[in-house]
Amino acid sequence: MHPITPRHLLPALPLPAADQAGGLGAARLFGAAALVAVGYMDPGNWATDIAGGASFGYSLLFVVAGASLVAMALQALVVRVTVATGQDIATLFGRSFPKPVAHGLRLAGELAILATAVAELVGGAIALNLLFGLSIPAGIVLTAAATFGVIALARGESTLHERIVNALLAVVALSFLVLLVEAKPDWAAAAEGLKPDLGALADPQALYLSLGILGATIMPHNLYLHSGLVAQRTQGLAANERTRAIKLGTIDTVVALFVAMLVNAAILVVAAASLGNATVDVESLAGAHQAIALALGAVPALIFAVALYAAGQSSAITGVLAGRFLTAGFTGEAGSRLARGLATRVGATVIALALMLGLGVSAPDALLVLSQVVLSVALPFVLVPLLIVAVRRRTMGGFALKPAAALGFASAVAGIVGLNVYLLATTPLA
Repeated sequence: MHPITPRHLLPALPLPAADQAGGLGAARLFGAAALVAVGYMDPGNWATDIAGGASFGYSLLFVVAGASLVAMALQALVVRVTVATGQDIATLFGRSFPKPVAHGLRLAGELAILATAVAELVGGAIALNLLFGLSIPAGIVLTAAATFGVIALARGESTLHERIVNALLAVVALSFLVLLVEAKPDWAAAAEGLKPDLGALADPQALYLSLGILGATIMPHNLYLHSGLVAQRTQGLAANERTRAIKLGTIDTVVALFVAMLVNAAILVVAAASLGNATVDVESLAGAHQAIALALGAVPALIFAVALYAAGQSSAITGVLAGRFLTAGFTGEAGSRLARGLATRVGATVIALALMLGLGVSAPDALLVLSQVVLSVALPFVLVPLLIVAVRRRTMGGFALKPAAALGFASAVAGIVGLNVYLLATTPLA
């Protein structure tokens, strides 16, 4: 079976001379997952991790670890499907399913990207409010403009956006390293929290937060983004190199998402160590910021706000890339990254402002909740077709999932869909 020629014309990364001659070159595979990992540290993750740590201490750390392991498996499956077929999953979905189904899948993906963009804008706006006292509506507009500015700056240089995102990711990671030092957590208790304890979920609120952590961890746009990036890096790949490429891509995925898991665990640990006895409401990001200021001081609170802005901004940039892969895959037309960025930012800004100013969703954190609900609705529309494609031998050839592996993934997908349905049914939107 030979790789299918890509339908879209997204610019490929420059290949080393050895790769152009037919060799693989590990450098082509490494780096894609780093951009994907950004999406696992967005404001939605912050909200659930902080609430879990503040309310239940270290006891839900095993949930963060478990959700991350599931995410690693699903992103690794995306690598397998993409390398085996030579196509990103958006293109595969467009070709593998009837047009009405493909249109539905694309619509669900676009809704997920818009919802993610809303969450990123709101997270950035909250950070600007904490840093400079800007109103949330003004912060949303300014955050959108800043994201568009970064995309415009990176126009014509295919790797500049990656360097910017990696720099923002470093800010988030270093910020929480500093906060961990300042918070002085109980590391023995944290280690206990890593041990799976289903008894800890007997409390309905703990179960609810655990489901929220899972729902905030696995997001549709990350699957499209990862597949598109891997497809770029494996263009022209020789058939006999695909097995090695899948292994390298899987290693890249595990390493990057392990870093994301550490950051999410750090968020929960900081919350557990410094917010457990807070005298202010910590169910909002602003409340958590205030509690950190009271518990640790002004400088850690400032670091918290800066890291929140960096997390939202980096996720916004990768969200634009994901949207471009989605459009290119389903339509065959890549379009302009600048135009896509502008359209996504304007759309998300209008939606966020309309919800806040016109429909009465006044609390910014309520918009974060609403975005997670939309993501919960959209997630099955990428996981189910992904699994269907992965088991099709006529599509995957010898890389099709074996029955045992397929059953394992099907069970995980069914569980995730069920949990997201539960979240959808029980989450208040205001």
